[in-house]
Amino acid sequence: MRKKLNTFYLFSNTLYPHELEYLLSIQSFNKPVNLNILKQIYINSTSSQMPKSFDTEEDKRTYNYLKTWITDTLAKIDVDLYFEWLISTEKKVLTDIIVPADEVVLLNNMKKIGPTNYNFIRFYELAQYYRDYLMVRNRTKYNKVVSEFLSKYHEQYHLLKKINLELDEVTAEIVKKEEFSEDESSYIENFLHTIYFNESLDAYTRYRAVVRLTIYYYNNRQFQKQAVVYQHLDEMLKTPLFYSKRILANYYANRAMMHSKLNELAQSEKYGYLSIQNKNSDYLFYLINLCGVLLKQGKNEEALKLMRKSMPELKNTNNNYYKIGFNSFYIRTLIYNGQSEKAVEYAAHYFDAYKKEIFEHRWHLFFRSYIHALISTEKYGKILSLCKRYKLLTKEKHRIERIDYLPIIQSYYYLAEYMESIISKEKLISSIIKTYTNLMDDNYRSQKINELLSELMPNIPEEIKVIKKSLILN
Repeated sequence: MRKKLNTFYLFSNTLYPHELEYLLSIQSFNKPVNLNILKQIYINSTSSQMPKSFDTEEDKRTYNYLKTWITDTLAKIDVDLYFEWLISTEKKVLTDIIVPADEVVLLNNMKKIGPTNYNFIRFYELAQYYRDYLMVRNRTKYNKVVSEFLSKYHEQYHLLKKINLELDEVTAEIVKKEEFSEDESSYIENFLHTIYFNESLDAYTRYRAVVRLTIYYYNNRQFQKQAVVYQHLDEMLKTPLFYSKRILANYYANRAMMHSKLNELAQSEKYGYLSIQNKNSDYLFYLINLCGVLLKQGKNEEALKLMRKSMPELKNTNNNYYKIGFNSFYIRTLIYNGQSEKAVEYAAHYFDAYKKEIFEHRWHLFFRSYIHALISTEKYGKILSLCKRYKLLTKEKHRIERIDYLPIIQSYYYLAEYMESIISKEKLISSIIKTYTNLMDDNYRSQKINELLSELMPNIPEEIKVIKKSLILN
């Protein structure tokens, strides 16, 4: 039997807490029942308890009205929908098919938009194209209005274009370089920080800056600094400044990663689930992050169920980065669910089918999962064979300059050598201690080392106790 108000339930489940906080802040309902239902949606979306049922005795027209009001109100501030209108109108202007009704909308928007609007840069460029369209047709009345707009914001537009070119250069640096000098780091952080907090700039430029600041803090493992910036960003996302479901989902995913790195797993799980609430092109990436958090909390069956449910999305993506990430975590999830033999079989088949793609994109992540599965099934000879045949230890050493470098595969290799009686117990212990001693100064790395050693504990418990004691780990 179909649940009463099923359509409204499904709709309410697509709404994010930030959307609802904005709606609550601007509503001016005449009927108290509308506000009560809106508040109930918000409570259901933010509570960890079972969602409270809506009143089925209430007139269905009330629910239809509220659904329409929410949809229309959010559409008016959605920067992605506005961008779609911009692109559509730009095409009409450039191909000479714009009609009077379109022009009325364009001119009305010219009265509303200012230099802090998210899509200001693209709107200014649309106005330039439109002025050219008017000039060749000698339409002086509209041409005067458009020219005044362009003249008024001429300096701000060129300033924003200049800043965005600088942002492009900084982005290239962040992506290309693993380490920066103290001066370089200070410049990049201050530059991005200043742009994001500059309220006189357009929201698009500010959002670009905070995304790059997020990447910078992530690459440098400065998650406490990221948390400070995100306190401010959280409040901004409850306003129309840079609202869209895409942006909110990305924020939730980034926040989930941040809380995970800070070992705040309950918070990480909360934001992880929000990030996959509405599917988009980054859904698999967000899902992988969430499943990683679930595994950390021992919610193994929940993670496996989520991954299996998402197999159709995996088949429909052409993104090899996401595919390899998903399959690597799927292998790990099988191990955590006591299905190590199945994990080995799955990993071997996937490696045979996508060897080239794995080595081009995320070989280290994949082999960490594959070798972990082999350790769980005590196939130590296969580990040694894989490492030698594909020169995995050499490849891993080439990553030494990376800030997230950890010689994980090397540790797996030592374990395999020991279990195959190639090296002694003393050699195993001294080799692993030597490998990690110089990496223990960094809190993030020491946490990851502790996690890795705990992973190896079931295979060599006494040896790991000695290693942890030497490295001063619990």
